[in-house]
Amino acid sequence: MIRSRKLTFLLFAVVFTFTGIKPGLAQQSEPLFTFGVMTDVQYANQDNAGTRHYRSSPGKLREAVAVFNREKVAFVLHLGDFIDKGFRHFDTLNAITGKLQMPLYHVLGNHDFSVKAAERSKVLPKMGLRKAYYSFSKKKWRFIILNGNDVSLFANAPGSEKYMRAKAMLEKLKEEGAPNARDWNGAVGGQQIKWLQKELALAERRGEQVIVACHYPLYPNGASELLWNAARLRELAEASPQVVAWFNGHVHKSQYFPKNGVHYISFRGIVEEEENACAVVSVFDDRLEIKGFGSEQSRTLTK
Repeated sequence: MIRSRKLTFLLFAVVFTFTGIKPGLAQQSEPLFTFGVMTDVQYANQDNAGTRHYRSSPGKLREAVAVFNREKVAFVLHLGDFIDKGFRHFDTLNAITGKLQMPLYHVLGNHDFSVKAAERSKVLPKMGLRKAYYSFSKKKWRFIILNGNDVSLFANAPGSEKYMRAKAMLEKLKEEGAPNARDWNGAVGGQQIKWLQKELALAERRGEQVIVACHYPLYPNGASELLWNAARLRELAEASPQVVAWFNGHVHKSQYFPKNGVHYISFRGIVEEEENACAVVSVFDDRLEIKGFGSEQSRTLTK
């Protein structure tokens, strides 16, 4: 049975000054809205490998769907790696998430492209996506969904422009001895970065606070799972007064790094072992409250 973990307020409360909050106001008791977060379901019909229990994922996904429906969240974010490999496994998982009573927004992960070459173009429509990166707004909050597989060896056809750019970037990182010089990582491309800058400018004009979601983390330095161009994305996130948090999967464990006014949070993968992991985020004018279920951490990020 999935269960809520006690809020560890004293341990995880951090200071963050949100845009447009007037001092002296009483703290809100009711959130503006709530949303669900889960990541790395990573299902495949195969035996366990280390801590990854692939065949347990559908059952745990059903539990997470039940939690989100019970909590009546406004929408759900899945932070990438819906499948481990095999295009047919999307159908198994889609049948489960089809019971969600609210919209599901997918972030693309590296394993989502572990399909046959001829099936690669079908991945986005199978996940209900028209674009690989996109945004949406909810009550003065903007959610920016990035595609960290944009420049990669697995999401692009061999010999294509982005494939060759990925190959050159990876070779350069290997020459520099970068720990994240792995062929299962990727980068956000130049065109997408320009789009992100426009989105951040739009959010500032509209007075929207921003949560960025990507499969890949930007911290900690030296981690093998980092986005290839993590430094550039950190620069953009931390330069924007609108960016509150960066949410990611990929590392399969719950981590938190407060850096230069931005909360960087990695969420635990559902595929990990037998205990489940998901979260419900309550959004207030002056704070985010993350309630973890199963092995996911609970955190309060407050003014």
